[in-house]
Amino acid sequence: MVNKKFEKLLEPYHIGSVKTRNRLIKTGAGMFMWHEDDLHMNEAIKAMYESIAKGGVGLLIVESPTVDYPLGARWRERYRIDDDKYIQGLSELVEVIKKHGCPTFMQMNHDGPWQTTMPFVTEPLFSGPPIAASPVSMKSDADLHDDVPRELTIPEIEEIVDKFASAAVRAEKAGFQGVDLNSASSHLLHNFLSPFWNRRQDAYGGSLENRARFVTQIIREIKKRLGQDFPVSVCINGLEIGRVVGIPDEKCLTPEDSRGIARLLQEAGADAIHLRSHWLGYHVAGYLPEWLFWPEPPIPLKTFPKEYDWSRRGAGANIILAEGMKKTVSIPVMVVGKLDPELGEKVLREGKADFIAMTRRLLADPELPNKLAQGKIDDI
Repeated sequence: MVNKKFEKLLEPYHIGSVKTRNRLIKTGAGMFMWHEDDLHMNEAIKAMYESIAKGGVGLLIVESPTVDYPLGARWRERYRIDDDKYIQGLSELVEVIKKHGCPTFMQMNHDGPWQTTMPFVTEPLFSGPPIAASPVSMKSDADLHDDVPRELTIPEIEEIVDKFASAAVRAEKAGFQGVDLNSASSHLLHNFLSPFWNRRQDAYGGSLENRARFVTQIIREIKKRLGQDFPVSVCINGLEIGRVVGIPDEKCLTPEDSRGIARLLQEAGADAIHLRSHWLGYHVAGYLPEWLFWPEPPIPLKTFPKEYDWSRRGAGANIILAEGMKKTVSIPVMVVGKLDPELGEKVLREGKADFIAMTRRLLADPELPNKLAQGKIDDI
């Protein structure tokens, strides 16, 4: 029997052809437990993901591998999928997830401009500048764009489209039932979507259609190779906020831009929109929204964008954005951002999103979905 208190959260749904067990999704947040040379899954990785699958989550998204080595990776603690030799190891992981009846997607990402040296990155994976839509950088103590990148040529863009599609084919061969394109944060794909980062004057810059072209080409190529029934969800920023570092928000990715891009992604074949947000100069706040409020917000609360819900000091920060996105596209919308089951249920009942995405709560208690279903709320 379904726990009536969380009836909507525990309700099965779907992303394209894939039915989810409920509306709770484990996001593709990275765990950094791999090494670039791993050809098999180590036991710690399998145990972690198996515990989440066994715990009853509706859909499990495995973190991003490297689709383009070395230009697409910032550190060695990331698995790879740029060669067929990595398929077997991934299939070992998929096997332990699926044996518990849990559907699973693989997230796909390209770090692109993210090549700034960090304390825990002992050595760069390649020499020379990182790659991006345009040679735009930004100095910040809390972001990852100190180095001036090199602008990608059109043949290089086309090559990366092929690498994403080839990675999706390998994911499908390994047993994944879909992929999640990470076009959010300030990774390479978002770098093309944002007018702040993308200053190109060719077919990949300027208009909304041009800035979205890179991502829509990837979606179409994946669908061409794997068919329309292979789901592709796309993670995007609902807005990009620059005011904290002195950059007008209107020069960044606005909510209107994001919704327009989502329409183009749906037209290209996307099966779901996975929504988050991004603060220029405050990268961590994009995926740990409460971080922005500790110890105090960087700007007065009254000057926050009206589309960013700060009322719970980070919890549910992207709900307003999700509500706007739901009115824009007909495909499912996932929302992430420090959502607990009670708030997630409320969001779903009010029709502001179709899925509630999380990672930290599932790491703290992989059995959270099962406990919700069993009414064991106090045990979470």
